[in-house]
Amino acid sequence: MNDALHSPETASYHIRASLKTDVAMALRDAAHRFILPRFDNLDATEVGTKSNDTDFVTIADKEAEGWLTPQLSAILPAPVIGEEAASAEAVVAPGDLLGYCWTVDPLDGTKNFVKGKPVFCSMVALLWQGVPIRSWIWNPIDEVLFYAAMNEGTWRVDSIGETRLQARNRPTTIDQMIGSGNSLGLAEPRKSDVRMRLRTLRGRQFIGSAGVQACMIASNEADFMVHGAITPWDHAPVDLICREAGGHSATLDRGLSFSVALRAPYMAASSQQGWAALQNALWL
Repeated sequence: MNDALHSPETASYHIRASLKTDVAMALRDAAHRFILPRFDNLDATEVGTKSNDTDFVTIADKEAEGWLTPQLSAILPAPVIGEEAASAEAVVAPGDLLGYCWTVDPLDGTKNFVKGKPVFCSMVALLWQGVPIRSWIWNPIDEVLFYAAMNEGTWRVDSIGETRLQARNRPTTIDQMIGSGNSLGLAEPRKSDVRMRLRTLRGRQFIGSAGVQACMIASNEADFMVHGAITPWDHAPVDLICREAGGHSATLDRGLSFSVALRAPYMAASSQQGWAALQNALWL
């Protein structure tokens, strides 16, 4: 078997030229149909919870994902791993990670959305063999798209045009770095240990959206994001957006390159040097 024929780089060459725009338009349409009309306009009956009392899900999450799933399948026929569907079924089939696969997080930052805080986004990634090769993060409030393609860079797209993003000259001293982090998904006693170490980071913020934090890293506005467990819908788009902007990302425990098949803590940073400093402070 020729391994080159099964590499992410080779797979990306087979994607039609309109893919970037097609997915961006689907995200825009989903936001206009299902998300924006309910922002700061939710009825109590339209808000529920999943894993705990603060893990919110709304009718906007469900309807946007339900609409996006067939749209993505029509753009490029492949399995779709959606946050709400996977949460309900509590399973991601191994076969979904072979060949092409979509991930979709229709509303990342649902807690912010429920509180009327305009810090949320919609995210889609296209994977090949479990590795993201295209990523889209749509900010519906500002109508700004962040897009990344493997080996092609990360771009900010707005009404003015497209700007290539590059994380550069960011601080690598821990006390000067800013970002967000949590230890959710880790087992004890590691969970409490990482939580304690995170609390010592002077620049730790509480953004409430992995996608928004990734866009800040790519835009040279932040330095890190730490999560206790990889989820396909959160970290596939985040990973490519950060890496193609010049940042570094890997599993926090062993420093492995990202794949949605991994079950591990995850960290993205604005530089490899900064990533290594944070890993030493948080994990080793």
